[in-house]
Amino acid sequence: MNSLNLTIGETWEIEHERYVLDQLMGNDLLHLRSERTGAPLQISHDGHSHSTPNVDWLISQFASGRAHRIDLAMVSRRALVSPLVASGDYEAIAAKDPKAAFRQSVLTALDRVGSFSLSDKGIRKALAVIWEKKPQTFAGHKPPSPSSVRTWLRERGDTGSRQLKLMVSRSGRTARKKRLPVSVYRRMHDEALAFWADHRKTVGDAYDDLSFYLKSLNSWISTRSSRWRAVPIPSRERFRTYLRSLECYETLTARYGKKEADKRLKAKGQGLQAHRPLALGAMDHTPADFHVVADFNGWKYLGRPWLTILMDVHTRCIVGWVLTFEPPSLYSATECIKRANRPKLRMLDRFPDSPELKDIYGKFDEIIVDNGWEFTGTSFESALIDAGVSVRWAPVRSPTYKAVVERFFGTLNTKFHQKLPGGTLPIEKLRAWGINPQEDAVLTLDQAEHLLISAIGVYHQEVHSSLAEPPLKLWTRAIRAQGGVQVIGDDRQLDRMLGASKDATLTTSGIRLFNLQFHDPAITGPILEDLARSEPLRARKKDSAKAAVKVKYNPADLGQISLWHAKLGQFVEMPCTEPEYANGLSKWQHDCMQAWLREEQIADADARLARRIELRREIENITPDKVLSRSKRAHARLLSSPRIEALASSTLRVEYAHPRHDGMAPIIPTTAFAAERTDNHAKPVRPARGGRKPQKAPKPPKQSQRPANLEWTETASVDPQWEDFK
Repeated sequence: MNSLNLTIGETWEIEHERYVLDQLMGNDLLHLRSERTGAPLQISHDGHSHSTPNVDWLISQFASGRAHRIDLAMVSRRALVSPLVASGDYEAIAAKDPKAAFRQSVLTALDRVGSFSLSDKGIRKALAVIWEKKPQTFAGHKPPSPSSVRTWLRERGDTGSRQLKLMVSRSGRTARKKRLPVSVYRRMHDEALAFWADHRKTVGDAYDDLSFYLKSLNSWISTRSSRWRAVPIPSRERFRTYLRSLECYETLTARYGKKEADKRLKAKGQGLQAHRPLALGAMDHTPADFHVVADFNGWKYLGRPWLTILMDVHTRCIVGWVLTFEPPSLYSATECIKRANRPKLRMLDRFPDSPELKDIYGKFDEIIVDNGWEFTGTSFESALIDAGVSVRWAPVRSPTYKAVVERFFGTLNTKFHQKLPGGTLPIEKLRAWGINPQEDAVLTLDQAEHLLISAIGVYHQEVHSSLAEPPLKLWTRAIRAQGGVQVIGDDRQLDRMLGASKDATLTTSGIRLFNLQFHDPAITGPILEDLARSEPLRARKKDSAKAAVKVKYNPADLGQISLWHAKLGQFVEMPCTEPEYANGLSKWQHDCMQAWLREEQIADADARLARRIELRREIENITPDKVLSRSKRAHARLLSSPRIEALASSTLRVEYAHPRHDGMAPIIPTTAFAAERTDNHAKPVRPARGGRKPQKAPKPPKQSQRPANLEWTETASVDPQWEDFK
């Protein structure tokens, strides 16, 4: 027995394919014709045999939700109503047309009356009957006109099938005649496509081109014939509406590129998924949106630090973070993994009422990173694999792959960075409010780190929009269920494997590196005793031993270095002697402080020079005259030495005038280094060398000595004209 009311010509949708019921055959067989191909529907049995469907098969498909009867009347009306109205949503229909429920009540009541005349008199009589039987339903409503009722009965469903979505008024939703000529629409289409093809073109530019073309066309028409009508020029809003109606994947690709089109319209995947804590982590860097200063004998502007975070995908907890001026590098990533591996004791100090915050730590099974140079090297992957951590690289130029991390950066900027005194704001806000971030930055790095810890602690305790509960609550419950966290037993190996290498010298005072001293007597003594005996004899110091060693350090933390002990074949940790200064200090920060020290030393150079000269003058004042005169005579002899003259310059000469009773005699011009002798080769009058030494002549009086205050003059040519000494 056919329990399903079937009608020839009705349409069914089966497995996303439309079929028309053409015939009801014997044995309840059905002839369902495909609208797309025209072929009859055949049922497959185990992929081997096929048969014609029957009524029982259609009922079973309808019961399982795989077959649906299509209302063609409603399909034809969907373009005239909103999607929610077409789907039968009561609230949408009531908001769109409040009288739809009234029409449905009238038609349903008339169907129950039975047969009645469709004349005006018969319809009025039927309406009076239903108004009398249901006074509460139709209270406050006037009976509709007979003509309206006839239209409703004909167009709004059949007897027993008066769906609410068919009662929506179509007033203002029918197709209207186009008000602009086809030629104008064609030109609008061309200018709209020109806008989508050029990203430099604005809507105003495209509308200017359209209006200029149409005005030029009207000017040409006015000069040709009065029988031709001028074309109308559409409004700017009409053109903008049509231009935006062409927005699709192809137009977005042409204007902004495939990447932007995919970002706007391409369906996203499920995103990163993890079934338990510490199964999958996501790491990324971002410049912090605030400025930092340092109080180093006066305020010094440092700039914007970098923030590196490591997030647990399952619980959205921030397991590790590093705020440093070290640019994104292998070392900041290593430091972040080390901090993620250790309990957060500073969280306990900041939030004593939430001790669970310190327990957000552990070793990840896998970490997702981007394709930065610090992550793509083999050393990073090898070090993490040795530590038991796998590395996964996100697709190139796909920031949405790690959307959980990017979303956290946005949350941090909104709730934390932009509220700080040194926070950055949009440029239009800065101009409107007259704020200069570099001048208004009043945060030190310690203050920024303290506030960052507070912001992360608050984030862990607030309800997460995706989790519907605080991340801390989910972390605590999941960790308790799995019986604890796994950690890297010795995370110092990361620094040893990935640290920067440098040659150094080990002495009894330790190692001097970057103007910092790394020393521990209990470590330095035994290592120096083992390594010093292997040093070459010529390189050894007489007073103390030394040894050339190789060390590794983390540029993100100069608190300690790793010294390679060649005899033991392992690295040994050497702490800095200034832990308050060096712990957590990056090499970039240390270099800045050293540069500031050098600037202060240069600024004080003149003062130091004046102090040294003043000290020397004091020493000269208390020095005996005999010692000073000896120095002056030695100075005078050096000034008059021909050898020193030749070494100084071949163009500088010194001449002496013989003393006279009334002062210095005039200078006699001479030709220095003459090519020929002028003494006619006279024999020298000195005694022969090696003979008897002549008696020494008495010393001349002091006033006859050569003066010491001599001046240098420069020759102008080969035959110089010497000027008189002043």
